[in-house]
Amino acid sequence: MIGVEDVHAAARRIAGRVRRTPVMEADPAEFVPEGRTAPARLWLKLEHTQHTGSFKTRGALNRVLSAAEAGRLPEAGVIAASGGNAGLAVA
Repeated sequence: MIGVEDVHAAARRIAGRVRRTPVMEADPAEFVPEGRTAPARLWLKLEHTQHTGSFKTRGALNRVLSAAEAGRLPEAGVIAASGGNAGLAVA
């Protein structure tokens, strides 16, 4: 199970290596859940502004760096069988 310390460790690992993407609140008037009269607060993390256009950079970089820290990163490096966001993140 991933705990809060794991999240903090990952944040420290990737700090300065990925973009800090903005968080914004969507217009609450547009989001009234079914059965409620008051709008819900909806926050968006704008990961589309990341180099790869997705959140994948954070996870891929953390995985590679944590493997390197633990001595589990192969000398040959890593391979990503993806031409999409995951492949871009590993590259």
